[in-house]
Amino acid sequence: MSELTDAELDQLIDAIGLKRPRSGSQLKPIAHGTYKGARQHYYRREPLCEPCRLAQNTYQNEKYRQRKQAEGYLTEQQWQARQDGGAQ
Repeated sequence: MSELTDAELDQLIDAIGLKRPRSGSQLKPIAHGTYKGARQHYYRREPLCEPCRLAQNTYQNEKYRQRKQAEGYLTEQQWQARQDGGAQ
């Protein structure tokens, strides 16, 4: 049997009534350089590319900063402002 083209395979799948496979070209392209892209890498069990790793780190650092600020901790800028204001 000869190899089927993608179009022929799609037509055969439709004719038989099968569900389309959820792999390969059927997956959405990865949104590299975003937190969503990092999650897509994890879902596919692929190693993170550099832009997605940086986006993941930025997202996690921002969440950590927001959590600490909500607990009442000062940011570096807030601490410096208090130090400068107290010295005058």
